[in-house]
Amino acid sequence: MRKILYIIVSTTLVCCLLAFIEHGMEINYGIKTICKISMFFLIIFVYIIMFKDFRFRDVISIKKITLKEWKKIITLGLTSAFIVLAAYLIFLPIIELDSIKSDLTDRLGITASTYILVGLYVTFGNSFIEEYFFRGFVFFNLPRRIGYIFSPLLFASYHIPMIFLWFKPLIIALCFIGLWLIGLIFHKVNEKSQTIWSSWMIHICADIMIILIGLTFFY
Repeated sequence: MRKILYIIVSTTLVCCLLAFIEHGMEINYGIKTICKISMFFLIIFVYIIMFKDFRFRDVISIKKITLKEWKKIITLGLTSAFIVLAAYLIFLPIIELDSIKSDLTDRLGITASTYILVGLYVTFGNSFIEEYFFRGFVFFNLPRRIGYIFSPLLFASYHIPMIFLWFKPLIIALCFIGLWLIGLIFHKVNEKSQTIWSSWMIHICADIMIILIGLTFFY
């Protein structure tokens, strides 16, 4: 019970703090990223000291993924990229592209010259950090039923402050539902191997499409 309370309380508090940092402090994307990484891994480190039943390397063991599963992962990854593109094209008429670009440049300090570097980090670095934290740590260390309820909700809630200024309330609500569903799917594909490889690869494919779409804002 102590472990469950620690995970739920500590991860909820850190996501609330990150939401405050996102909009309550005038710092650029790089500083916000450092804050996020530090807080995520501080929570994990304290958990390891307190409960001693989690090892960093266990959830990234590549030996647990078979060739058949890799083929399935690649298919799901390509499907996720297609879904992202389809959703963008469907909702494009009601998406305020100027607002998104303005937020990226004015609030986050991302420019045309830094976008590629940020895009590479988001695709490969940030996706790993999120998968490690929300799936590798939170989901795998909670009882299955609680994990399937709490982790997807936390994952979806964590993302909303980042896009809060980009869309109208209806789109924000749809994004929340979509992120919640994505969280459920990611948990399901990881469950058999007990690693984050499946969800991380799918996450990377989706982020590649998002970054490619974002290129149109700057180039």
